[in-house]
Amino acid sequence: MRLREPLGEAGADRHGNGRARLVRGGPGPGGNGPLNGRTVPAHARPANVKTKREGYAMKKATTWIAVTALAVLASACGSGGQGAEGGSGQKAADPAAGQPAKIDPFRMPNPIEVTTFKSVSAGAKLTAGDTVENNQYTRYIKDKTNIDFKILWYASGTDYDQKSKLAIASGDIPDVLMVDEPTFLSLAEAGQLEDLSGVYEKYASPLTKELYASTNNKAIEKATYKGKLMGIPNISVQADAASLLWVRKDWLDKLGLQPPKSVDDIAAIAKAFVERDPDGNGKADTIGLTGSSGINVPGKAGHHNWKGLFLAYNAYPANWIKDGSGKIVYGSLSPETKQALGKLRDMYAAGLIDKEFALRKDGNQPVIAGQAGMFFGPWWSGGVVADTMTNNPKAEFEPYLIPDAKGQYNNLMVPVSNRFIVVKKGMKHPEAAVVYANTFIAAQRKTDPDSAKLDFTVSAEYWPIGNATYDYADAVERKSETLKKAMNGEIKPESLNPEMKALYDNAMIDKAKPKADLKVWRTFYGYTAPAELLKRKMNQVYSEYTATTKTMERKWANLQKLETETFLKIVMGELPLDAFDKFVADWKSQGGDDITKEVQQEVDKSKGK
Repeated sequence: MRLREPLGEAGADRHGNGRARLVRGGPGPGGNGPLNGRTVPAHARPANVKTKREGYAMKKATTWIAVTALAVLASACGSGGQGAEGGSGQKAADPAAGQPAKIDPFRMPNPIEVTTFKSVSAGAKLTAGDTVENNQYTRYIKDKTNIDFKILWYASGTDYDQKSKLAIASGDIPDVLMVDEPTFLSLAEAGQLEDLSGVYEKYASPLTKELYASTNNKAIEKATYKGKLMGIPNISVQADAASLLWVRKDWLDKLGLQPPKSVDDIAAIAKAFVERDPDGNGKADTIGLTGSSGINVPGKAGHHNWKGLFLAYNAYPANWIKDGSGKIVYGSLSPETKQALGKLRDMYAAGLIDKEFALRKDGNQPVIAGQAGMFFGPWWSGGVVADTMTNNPKAEFEPYLIPDAKGQYNNLMVPVSNRFIVVKKGMKHPEAAVVYANTFIAAQRKTDPDSAKLDFTVSAEYWPIGNATYDYADAVERKSETLKKAMNGEIKPESLNPEMKALYDNAMIDKAKPKADLKVWRTFYGYTAPAELLKRKMNQVYSEYTATTKTMERKWANLQKLETETFLKIVMGELPLDAFDKFVADWKSQGGDDITKEVQQEVDKSKGK
């Protein structure tokens, strides 16, 4: 496996976590190509909420034994004053009892220096007087952990891409750094990484282990190579995968329509919204359903990209999935994908989909302006809804999940992990990486009281080792349940951690005066009705491969272009639906078949075949 771009720039996501963003990700599904996730507009975020890997060949039994051992040892690790919290968001009892006296998961016994390099985007917010090497985050880590991170160099954009690739390809890597999955696999295969199995068992904090346990140990498996833990993986919040249909409830009520329960219902409602003047202005200016030029299905649900509609057809374009026989296939080539494109084509031709969807720079604009009646979006779309209500006080949106023809809810999940903290082979103190991770997690999850002193509006790019999300895989559902119980009096508010207490306080303010302050409402709304939908039983589908093969490096960009252009032209009527069949043939002949064989080989290796 060839080296791919390793690192990236960081941002912040709606969970209040840092999000490491690759500047130029691997070309396969799950990277940042045009078929994948789109940038989240700032106003759409709720405020203040805040796999050539032989490691996959590790036997299932080995994985289970190793992970079970880690779990058993969890009780032997203490909190070091930065206590773990239960997944519910309530404060947990101090687990320090039984902690071996010489092990502090949050602090090295003696000061040490650790080298790294990183990407920092131009314009990333930094407090006046601070620098990349010396800022609130580096000082926090040094004070807490006894680790002084020496940043060898930093750069941004293509400069960082080129310099980091050169350094890693030549084996000139620092003590610790954060990498993407293709780079992780390349470094592990080349024998450049330190085995972290032992230091993880010994140093990982209870909270760190609890977070990984919430993934059913998928994250630990993802970071394992030849039976050894070779990295500390991030954890993606799985709720971000769900694509909900947001509908103007006030328009439904005005026109006497029932909520949608199928794709056909979506079309019928869109027709009514377009033809029956739901805004009452006497003009034919309303839009049934919004859209996005990135029409394929990424891991994370984005605004307006129709992921929910594809899932209702059991279609998974732009992802490597198993077919009925267990073979790996590319989801964009399936008959179900053709069916979904056909439905979108019919709706567009009938004027039910925004005619300008492919040209809009901001797909939220017609929604916020009060013109659009429906859009697909994630659970955290309360920001868009709040902005809409600001302009249109009578506007009321309600989220829905759309099942397939059999009544089943399908969900294409996000990769459980795609970023890894790795340690250079031979480093004297590999445990420093685990100590750093424990401390970073305690700050990110706000279980360390001292994290309250940090200004989280400062770009998370300035943390010493890149930045990524570390949270419960089911964090949204957990918080939703805790909030509901607190509001019902089943949980005492004073038992809540700071983050949940803030959500509770805002929810109670809104309960007294509903939607009187939309800035308050938008902070907690995602954890109410939208999160309740996520608790439904779903057919969870995971992409079987998210890394990069050799042929992908040469041909994937052209195949992506072919796919994007063909799908858009089919939907917009510039090509007949049967052009899909030619696309499939062209995709296969232009490198797709070779890539499919390579992907199958990689997946087989990961399963020890």
